[in-house]
Amino acid sequence: MSGTGLIGGSVRVHVLRGRAEPMSSALHVVHRAKRSGQGGIILITGEAGIGKTAVLDAVRAEAATAGFMVGASKADEADHVSQGAPVLLALRCGRRPLLSSKAFEDVNTLVDQPLLLVDRLCALLEEVASRSPVFIAIDDIQWIDRLSRLALRVLPGRLSGLPVVWAFTARDGVGGPAEEFSGGLFDGVPVEKLVLSPLGLTALLEIAEDWLGHVPTDGTRRMLEGVAGTPFPAVQILEGIARARARGENEDQVPAEFVAGVRRRLAALPSEAAELVCLAAVLGRPLQFEDALGLMPDRPPATVSDLIDSVTSSGLFALRGSLIAFRHDLVRETVYANLSDVKRRRMHHRCARYLMNAGYGALSAAPHAAAGGRSADGTGVAILRTAADEALASMPDTAGDLIVSALALTGPDQPGYWDLGIRCVDILSRAQRSTEAVNVADSLLGKAPPTDEAARIEVSAARARWLTGRLTEPVGRIDTVLSAGQMSASLHARLRASRALAITRTETAESARVEAEAALALAREADDREALEVSLLALAELTKNLGYHAQSLAHFRELRAIAGAAYLPGEILVLQLLDRCAEAQSLLDAARQDSANQVEAVLPSMMHAQMWQDFYGGRLEEVEADATALVTVGAELGNHVYELDAVSLLSTLELYRGNIAQARVLLTPYLTYTDIDDDVRSPGLVVLMQGRLAAADGDVALALAVLSPLLYAARDGRTWWPWWPGWMPVFAQIALVGGDTRFAEEAAAIAAEGAARNPGVATFEGVVLHVRGLVNGDRELLQQAAQVLEATPRPTVRAAVANDLGRALLAEGRREEGIAHLERAWQLYHDIGIRTSMLSVQEALRGAGVRHVKWASETTRPATGWEALTRTELAVTRLIGSGLTNRAVADNLGLSPNTIGTHVRSVFAKLGVHSRVQLANAVHRREAELSGRSPTPPGTPD
Repeated sequence: MSGTGLIGGSVRVHVLRGRAEPMSSALHVVHRAKRSGQGGIILITGEAGIGKTAVLDAVRAEAATAGFMVGASKADEADHVSQGAPVLLALRCGRRPLLSSKAFEDVNTLVDQPLLLVDRLCALLEEVASRSPVFIAIDDIQWIDRLSRLALRVLPGRLSGLPVVWAFTARDGVGGPAEEFSGGLFDGVPVEKLVLSPLGLTALLEIAEDWLGHVPTDGTRRMLEGVAGTPFPAVQILEGIARARARGENEDQVPAEFVAGVRRRLAALPSEAAELVCLAAVLGRPLQFEDALGLMPDRPPATVSDLIDSVTSSGLFALRGSLIAFRHDLVRETVYANLSDVKRRRMHHRCARYLMNAGYGALSAAPHAAAGGRSADGTGVAILRTAADEALASMPDTAGDLIVSALALTGPDQPGYWDLGIRCVDILSRAQRSTEAVNVADSLLGKAPPTDEAARIEVSAARARWLTGRLTEPVGRIDTVLSAGQMSASLHARLRASRALAITRTETAESARVEAEAALALAREADDREALEVSLLALAELTKNLGYHAQSLAHFRELRAIAGAAYLPGEILVLQLLDRCAEAQSLLDAARQDSANQVEAVLPSMMHAQMWQDFYGGRLEEVEADATALVTVGAELGNHVYELDAVSLLSTLELYRGNIAQARVLLTPYLTYTDIDDDVRSPGLVVLMQGRLAAADGDVALALAVLSPLLYAARDGRTWWPWWPGWMPVFAQIALVGGDTRFAEEAAAIAAEGAARNPGVATFEGVVLHVRGLVNGDRELLQQAAQVLEATPRPTVRAAVANDLGRALLAEGRREEGIAHLERAWQLYHDIGIRTSMLSVQEALRGAGVRHVKWASETTRPATGWEALTRTELAVTRLIGSGLTNRAVADNLGLSPNTIGTHVRSVFAKLGVHSRVQLANAVHRREAELSGRSPTPPGTPD
């Protein structure tokens, strides 16, 4: 496909053959990005050796010539634990790297905080792309590590409105991230997929002439016919022909079988040189001289240097600056496949020991430890366990894979097996791989561990069982272990704490409270941090489920004192329920400001807390962006814990708009959603929304049938939804329409209990008056409710009581007072954006003889165009149009960059633009139209 031949001692020009069509398609993306500012993705796929790298290099060269800032790197199959390396190295390569050395050092410190790293990279690339178009090429993305994969999932969409072109190569049939880019669009970014097919013989012969400087002989032609159109073995043959000719040998005697050629070259090397080649194939990445020394520690440096010269002259290796590397992955793979299983495992252990001794760390050595299998001294297991511990804080899923691999290399007859198994269950639990953690725990328990080990297994599995809902059986087993005999005070405290957490879902609230308080006392007495953390979590969840939110807050705050920010989102949620939204916002703001040092600040749990903060504050535009971003991040991270809440709120927003069918479409896939581990806490939300949708659709009988089981079980304390104050007025309204007095009375009773359990909280105290006023038909109670709810931070609650009070006053003939409350309700619903309620109030006002000119403009917002933009989207549009980055817009509006990215993509879709340049031009034209002047020609074409 391409070649560099020698003529008269000079190097010929690098020529690309047979790839005019894919080159044209790829360059169209490059030129479009430069012309319009629209980003794009180029995905080059094909079998190994087909010439993907050559096309990528050619496109990259053209981009550099066109004025792009260029970055490039290559992923290595065996180097998956150098987290983020393919992406980070692409940003720091070449003479004009995309990132300065200072910026590169800064982002390198965030490798153990993936979300912060991706966020920082996005901000830095925004700045670069605002000055120059950017081209980022990554070869062999089928081998990229988890952090790089996360970055490539997020960055193209977040930078979609900038002239950033991403170019990737990927092998056919290997899978991996290329599948995500295989469609015509990825997160709003157009994808140009180029499938490279085998070259025709004419192109191969042209390549031969480029290499050899003459028309190929019949023998060469026959060998090229045997490569099935694959450029790499063709080039290997031509290299061999060139060397044979230089030695005065017959060109036609070069072997056509590539694999046989590699084997022959390897066999021709001295044994020590061949050993170095094999070690390099097992290590799986380019070698520095120090690496070669470390892999062959019994050889002096001079000998190792001679060996490197030998393997380089063999044609198997090539020099890349200070590195030596295989000329092609196919060469490395052929050498690796030629090793016997025993030799391969032995060399993997050798590579693992070298990487540990050289200071690369357990994460770098771990793949070799796993591939090496069992070792007599247990070194591989120790490396994998250390790597898992190192990865847990920042890469929990990777930590889970590593610890599972470690456990697979040992057995009950090996020293330390039970301790390793317990650590495996613990890490899987913390990685939120709850089902897998429970399965491993059950497998360990099935092997009859000693009593103390069995107790520790149950403790480690407790949180995972709590999330999956598999609680009855472990409670019985814990009871059996507790009754079995003596154990340490710490282990006894941990078991009791684990039992307390489990029975918050399986037993009555009172028995769960007694157990949790006893467990907390034991934890304090034993001074055991783990027992203290689990028992406090049990009490925090229990008191929240019972609606004692002040008590829950106290427990969450103690948890924060001993466990850091891990439970901060829970604390924020309880503050919101206590009407202390200002405090909740302060914690959210502080977390965002501290996010440079705390990865928790940008975790989905904190986004979840922000989403509810915006919902309670009536900021529905922000809620939609929050929820959309949360669903996206959940998918990016494989973290589905908060997806259900986000989808429920997105469904609620559609209901507010009167789009009942769309609300149901959003919710339906989650009725049987199996990716969410939290099967105990979350199902109520989906059922609640089902009932609410049925009522909105006019099927009140179905709504009551769906909601009744939930309402009548509300006091069992196993879930916290009944103590969200907004639900009981909704229940009361449905009951009154359906004529179900018992249901209505129960809703009033639950509301009263909520107020009693949260004294002094305006929302709870006002809601009980509101519900009782509805159920009793008592206008005076409604009036008292409206007065009390003046103090609530929730505008939706104020709007609901104003609506009901206004209607009650009209029914009594007190027209002016009724109209005043209804107009207040209308304004609140209008400001919040709850269209269905606003139109309902509007109809009631019309019935009372009220007309307003402003009502005429209250039509459905169009789907496209400037009128389709929300208030927040307009603010974002103006700021983006003025040249600010997403980060700067986020700081300006007090929102997260994730949320701004969601708004920007929505703006692009509504205005039909694809880049920031086009958006700026659209803003310019819009402002000119509104000011009545003719727009001046924009500086950059759309």
